[in-house]
Amino acid sequence: MKSTKCVACGFVGRSDVENCKACGAPLNQQSAYVPSTAPHYDQWNQQEGQQKGLAIFALILGIVSFLSFSLFLVGAIAGIVVSAKAMGRVRREPWQYGGRGLAIAGLVLSIVSLTSVVPILLIAAISIPNLMASYRAANEGSAIHSLRQIASAQAVYQSTTSKYATLEELTEKGLIDPKLGSGTKNGYKFTVELTTDEENVEGFAAVGIPETYRSSGIRSFYTDETSVIRASDNHGGPSTKMDEPLDVNADYPPRARRFEDRPQAVY
Repeated sequence: MKSTKCVACGFVGRSDVENCKACGAPLNQQSAYVPSTAPHYDQWNQQEGQQKGLAIFALILGIVSFLSFSLFLVGAIAGIVVSAKAMGRVRREPWQYGGRGLAIAGLVLSIVSLTSVVPILLIAAISIPNLMASYRAANEGSAIHSLRQIASAQAVYQSTTSKYATLEELTEKGLIDPKLGSGTKNGYKFTVELTTDEENVEGFAAVGIPETYRSSGIRSFYTDETSVIRASDNHGGPSTKMDEPLDVNADYPPRARRFEDRPQAVY
């Protein structure tokens, strides 16, 4: 036997009666469609809330970290934390907080900038010491050349005046360039001291020391009327005539031998 459901109260009874036994309402064989009042959470499309300040701040942190290659690690880490917090707010209270897409973009930028800093730091750790070593070597080479200039200038000055000169006097005569005559050139400080030995023989002592030890140079240099360049690592102190002479072969590698200098085969 067929049964039908009462539209008014929901009672299920026989379909051959005209009225519902529960409420007395007339039964209709073609029951009207009653929409379900149960919520469908899978079809819910509620708009996000208007408060997006935290998500916007997370995006700004991500952009700044990305453009600066995460040079400030704190910014990238803070961007990741703020992005995660903003997304958590949107997930828990979507009717109040919004900007989930902005927070995701900020998170991605912060993560990318944080991962890119590793190769940058690795390259810097390799290149910076090499650059500093090249800079020191260039300054030391310039200091050696400057002392040779001073020794040559002193020889010319002594041949014309029968005495040696200070840096100022050599500059006035045009025997050295004004920059060297000022006492500072290419990371080194230069001084010239006029000397007299026990036999009243006049001479001079020219010294070059690094302006900043281990930064602008390591070795100190010395020369006198003998024109011999002496060098030593005196921890920023001046070199003296007691130091070892400069190894010319170490500082200036020998030129390649010419073809005619090669030994000939003997038959």
